[in-house]
Formats: sequence, structure tokens, C-alpha cells
Amino acid sequence: MLSTTDLIVAPATAAQSASRAIVRLTGTGLPDLLGQMFAGTAGGDLALPAVGQPPRHVPARLHGQGLGQAWGELPVAVLFWPGPAGPLGAAVAEVQLPGSPPLLAAVVAEACRLGARLARGGEFSLRSFLAGKIDLLQAEAVVSVIDARTPEELSRALDRMAGGVGRSLEQLRDRLLDLVADIEAAIDFADDVAPDAVPVAATTAAALLPQVKPIYDELLAVEASLKGRDASAQGGLPRVVLAGAPNIGKSSLFNALLGRSAALVEDQTGTTRDWIGGELCDAAGAAVCLLVDLAGLAASADTVGASPAEGTAAAVAAAADRVAREEIRRADLVVVCHDAAGADEAVVPVPAGVSCIDVLTRADRLPELPVNAAKSLRTSTSTGEGIAELRQQVLEAVAALPPATPATLRLRAGLAAARQAVEQAQQLLAGGGAPLADEALLAVVLRQAIDALGEVTGAVIGTDIIDRVFSRHCIGK
Repeated sequence: MLSTTDLIVAPATAAQSASRAIVRLTGTGLPDLLGQMFAGTAGGDLALPAVGQPPRHVPARLHGQGLGQAWGELPVAVLFWPGPAGPLGAAVAEVQLPGSPPLLAAVVAEACRLGARLARGGEFSLRSFLAGKIDLLQAEAVVSVIDARTPEELSRALDRMAGGVGRSLEQLRDRLLDLVADIEAAIDFADDVAPDAVPVAATTAAALLPQVKPIYDELLAVEASLKGRDASAQGGLPRVVLAGAPNIGKSSLFNALLGRSAALVEDQTGTTRDWIGGELCDAAGAAVCLLVDLAGLAASADTVGASPAEGTAAAVAAAADRVAREEIRRADLVVVCHDAAGADEAVVPVPAGVSCIDVLTRADRLPELPVNAAKSLRTSTSTGEGIAELRQQVLEAVAALPPATPATLRLRAGLAAARQAVEQAQQLLAGGGAPLADEALLAVVLRQAIDALGEVTGAVIGTDIIDRVFSRHCIGK
């Protein structure tokens, strides 16, 4: 395990030109280090808040005996938490300076020259976690913030960083711990009937079930909330969207791939107004992705701004187009649909770095394909041509995608394990008001739920998981 007291430094902002940049530092001896690097605005020593005082924004300049010799006594600002109440449980500083990449590199190099070392990826977040300032869900949310591709994904990641999910699960875990403590006390002191005996809770089903059932219901609610808000939606499955111009057979293709009539199909433009999703399963019947049918895109993104003054139909079409383009931005894989019969085309805005599959729809209407369509997969829902091949290409492309984040996978698995254990506890309590036949078994089952929630939040977790989580963070985070 890495030291939690070494002096470490790293840029906390990208190394590119900007109005401001931030360098983050923490570790034993931080005030002395800062005093060698910076001076007060009046030329005296840097006046940092002492331990126990609130954090403060301290105006400063590059020290005249250090960086100031090469860069001049540039004004900077030092946001200093003296600890232990700060974000890392120890002294930490964020130096705000002009956003010049050479200056940023010079400040980091000067800190290293004076005794600090460059922080490893995620080391600041790791120290915050080990100090109990954030839980594991919040630490992993840092990665989600960095990787967010849309405002919605960023909002969800920031919500997780704020600790809403982690706090809920910690509260549920605390209630389970109290409940198990009562049950085990009842077991240990069952024969102690002295007047001053330790009072224990009744261990009848009638007394325990009202305490267990609300916990089960809240676990269900957390699962449902995360499923609805997760960036990948539908239980964290990758999103595969069918995109293209209106009325070129996308909904028919969607139904053919799913093997059922999930989307309405009509031979007129604009039948699909909002996106509709269905789970695409592999040969074993396991859901591997969420297949999404979108409204047809306008020929140009300029029409997205249509206003109600242009008519209700135009306004609805513009709204449908905006929703479709937003779903494309969220996609993990885009199936770009072109009409083999030569219908009006729309440019599908596939996000940079996102894989796509080019498909010709309604190929039965044009036996001879144009030369520029030779690389596209021919499909026809009328004859079945290309449907199996497209389905296989989608499955292979999804299999090649980066796996769901460890945060998502562990959260889903931990919640499911906790819910199943609490559900088993409810079954043990189904006997009504009679004394329990086996309090020890009930305690064991509830402890399984406690352990599952502990692994999710980081209350109980192995060093291998910790290393994997924080190694995915950027340096300076």
C-alpha cells in the first residue's frame, strides 16, 4: 500500500492554455514546502492557517529565491486546508496560477526539487478514501466525471460524487448491523435472567419482520433508482442505436433484430417520435445490449431549432430530432441506416471514438446496389436478407466494447446480493409471531447482506479492489 504521508504534487487541470491552472499538493511538511515556493504578497512569509483553523484563500507570489528568479514574482493564490477537517484528512493545498503549461510544469518540478514526488494516478482520491472522507462509490464517480460524454452523464456522476447513493447504503448497513447485534445479543444472553441482565430485543418474527421489510423495500428502491438514472440505462447494458433518415425501415429492422413487434411500423414519415428500447439477447438468452430505435433524423441539424410558430407538426418533428441526436451522443454503438431504394438521407452525427455499422435497409427494393454502397450490409425485413448477419455483427461489436466500469458492476452485484440475503431473511421470518427456530441462521443471512453492502461502499474491501479502483484515476485526482 502506498504511503499516506509522503509529500505529493500533481497538476489538477489539463496541461493546456487557459486563464487559470491548479496544482494540488498534500503530505507531511506541506506548510514548509509552500513557504519555500511562495511568499506573501507584501514580500513576507506566506501566512497559512494553522491546524484547527478553517481553510483560507491566501494571496501569494512566486518566491523570489526560487521560481521568481526565472518567472518573476507572479501573483498566485493558495487555497489551503490545514487538516484534519479538509478533503483528505490532512493538510492539502491547491495552488491557482496563470494557465500556462510551461509555468504549470515548472511549479510541479520545483515542488519535486524541494522534496515532493509526483502523485500516482488516483493517489489524492485514495488518501481521501482511506481518511474516510469519501466512500468507494464517490471515489469511482471521479472516473465517471472524467469520462462523461454528455451533460446528463456528468450530472449523474456528480450526484454520485455528492454521496447520495453511498449515504443511503451506509445507513441501510448501519441498520442491519444494529439488527444483527440485537439478534446475537438475544442468542448470547438467552439464559441470563438476572434482574440486571443486558436487555435484548425480542426475537419473534412479529418483532423482527417490521424491521427487515423496510430495509428490503429501500434496497429495491435504490436498485430501481440506479437503473433509471444510470448512463447506460436498463441495468447498465451498452446502448446500440439505429439511426438514419425517417421512413427508411429502421423500426422494421428493430423488430426483426429483437424477434418481436416492439416498435410501431407504418408506411409514413414520422411514425417514431421518441426512442424505444428493447434488450437484445445472445444465443443463450442473456441480454447483452439495449437496442434503441430512434426517430428519423432531419436532413440537416439546422431544422432542430424549429419553433412552435412554424406549426405543431414541425415543432414535434424538431423535438423528436433533438431527442434522437441526444441518444446518438449517448450511444456505445451506432447502426447507421441508409435506404437502398434511394430515399432522402440524413447525416448521422456519430460521436468521435464510437463504433458504427453501416446498413442498407429495404434492399429487396433495389436488387442492384450503387457502387458506394458496396461496403454496407444489405438487409431486408421482407425477405430476411442480412438480418442474422447484422445481429451477429452487433453482438460481436458489443463484445468488443470496453466492459462496464467496475463501479457499475460491483454496485449492481452488491445490491443484488444484499437484496437476496434480506429477502431470505424475510422468508425465515414468515412464520408470524412464534419464536424463531434458528436465530443464528437469521443472523448469518443478515451478515451476508451487511458484507455485500460493505463491499459496495468500501467499508469492507480487499486491497486488490482498492488498487484497481484508484489506478483508473487521473494523476492529480
